[in-house]
Amino acid sequence: MSTQDIWFITDAAGRKTHAVLPIALYESLLALSPMVKATAKPGGREIYTLSQKGLIATGYPEGVRSAPDFVLIKDSEASLEAAPSLPEHVKALREKYLGDGTFTLCAERSCFKLSRDLRLKSPSLAAALITGSVRNGLDCWVNREGFSLKASGYGIKRKKKRA
Repeated sequence: MSTQDIWFITDAAGRKTHAVLPIALYESLLALSPMVKATAKPGGREIYTLSQKGLIATGYPEGVRSAPDFVLIKDSEASLEAAPSLPEHVKALREKYLGDGTFTLCAERSCFKLSRDLRLKSPSLAAALITGSVRNGLDCWVNREGFSLKASGYGIKRKKKRA
């Protein structure tokens, strides 16, 4: 079987709208469908995880795909320690969230836990708050299949078409 066995139906503008293919190929493709699992139910949110030194945080991107906000989910775990290289504004946010009860001490797990969902301006800011170190959030947050936010198409600026 080759691609010459597949026929395409096009619209008036020449765009492919339908494909006609041999039944054997169709059945082979149908047999693959159980292997392809959606990471989120239709209308649901795809959950991403960041694991470091036994601590686990979860969240999801929200907003514009090219520059998403990131929502940390309640009960996510965060490091007690912050690296000296952590920017001052992130250290200040950690202190603010400790002061207002958003971060609570979990002595049993030796970490902070989030007491509520927390929406932040970027996946990188979320990762820095969680790990206490500077991280590229597009690379370190991964879904259940192991794909990072970047591999899932987040943070990619689309090139403008020239007229």
